[in-house]
Amino acid sequence: MLIERNDNLQQPQPQQQKRSLILAGGGMRLAYQAGVLIALEESGVSFNHVDGTSGGIFNAGMLASGLNAHQIAQRWRQLDIKHFMSARPLKSYFKPLNMMGYADADGIRNKIFPSLGIDVERINRFAAGDITFNVCNFSDKSIESIPHDKVKEDHLIAGVSLPIVMPAIEIDGQWYSDAVWIKDANLMEAVKRGADELWLVWAIGNTATYLPGALNQYVHMIEMSANGGLLEEYARIKMINAQIAEGKPAYVQKKPLTLFVIKPEFPLPLDPDLFFHKIDARSLINMGYTDAKKTIKSMPLEGVALNTETTKMKDPGIRLNIRNQFHGQLSDKKHQHKVSLFTYMVFSSRDNEENLNIYSSIYIEAFEQEIPCFDHQIKSSKIDGKSKTEFSSSFMHNNDEYKLMASWELGSAIDLLLGLEFKQVQISIKKLGEEEDGMEGILYQNIKQRMASCLTNNIRKQDGKAGGIRFKYRMALKLMNYEI
Repeated sequence: MLIERNDNLQQPQPQQQKRSLILAGGGMRLAYQAGVLIALEESGVSFNHVDGTSGGIFNAGMLASGLNAHQIAQRWRQLDIKHFMSARPLKSYFKPLNMMGYADADGIRNKIFPSLGIDVERINRFAAGDITFNVCNFSDKSIESIPHDKVKEDHLIAGVSLPIVMPAIEIDGQWYSDAVWIKDANLMEAVKRGADELWLVWAIGNTATYLPGALNQYVHMIEMSANGGLLEEYARIKMINAQIAEGKPAYVQKKPLTLFVIKPEFPLPLDPDLFFHKIDARSLINMGYTDAKKTIKSMPLEGVALNTETTKMKDPGIRLNIRNQFHGQLSDKKHQHKVSLFTYMVFSSRDNEENLNIYSSIYIEAFEQEIPCFDHQIKSSKIDGKSKTEFSSSFMHNNDEYKLMASWELGSAIDLLLGLEFKQVQISIKKLGEEEDGMEGILYQNIKQRMASCLTNNIRKQDGKAGGIRFKYRMALKLMNYEI
């Protein structure tokens, strides 16, 4: 269970571990956090308190509405992303300099919240733990952290209303908006509530490169505010730890505060890529799950240092992203099993070094849910003029680990760009300890799905701009010749 009740959160007893899960913002891309939640749930880590800021409010709201991690992930997969954008009355666009925001909240209020299962009445009655939601009180220029039993739907809407994009909301005579310009993660709320372990899920980009273009630079402003606010939180926590070391705790903690951070290795694609289907929620979930499994496995017991490195990400370089989905039946000794495999490939080139990452999930009808995979091991080679990619990964079901092996062949870069490749994948699935009873066979991707994949293949240059067909062809050719 991800959240557990602790009625003495603000007055912890000796030797009790108090954990807060801090879901920072990141816009529509925060399906990523659903994958992290699955990994945390599998790891057995539970939390007494969950805090959501900006886009993190969506996932905090789903947890407070009683959904578990797999249910949250499935809600994101089924969500119609276009409902995030809800236009204002047409006449308002004739006076753009007088607009309160270029969109309104109707889509989020009437479509997104119901689709994600965010129910304010259930949130107010939630009894399995403590959950808080952060909003910016624009009238006071301050952050308010509102507990789940007192939050209103307007608070949740205001908390994801980014200036320029959406208007602020007036609540009880005060104006409220997204908190990201002050802070994107409220670690101090967790500290005030007595937590001594702070688990931060961070999705805002943080690379050293300043990119051109209005969108990139608007995002850079958010990155500066979010990361700068986080460093201020770190400074306060360092002071508290110093006071604890001197035997003079500022709050109720008796031992030093420990920080754990789960973040992407590379910056997540921006919201427009999600809106225009260059990436989908499923791929973000699988990325979040993979990153979290890797991070949890290697997490030092003493946590991470409170410095600028905690949210740093690698420069993504030039990258070609390809999504595929394969469907069919696999056979074991007794039965046929309906199975689907979903993959998201990221082929990148940076500093004259090429790299291929694969994120995937598997649906097995008998298991009744889609399951993300982790620990992808990739082998790519050239055989008789064709490119062959093999990868292995693992997934969990009912506390059992399964091993997945998959491979496909590609003939030409032109066929790849035309949607004529990725027709099939050879696959086998075996439960650890019961390898002789595994299932295997071939899954197929039909022409409609291949064409959809072709149209959504995404190429990005070093500066973040989209590349043209020639640029995409050159990257596809490199992928065909890639060997590892």
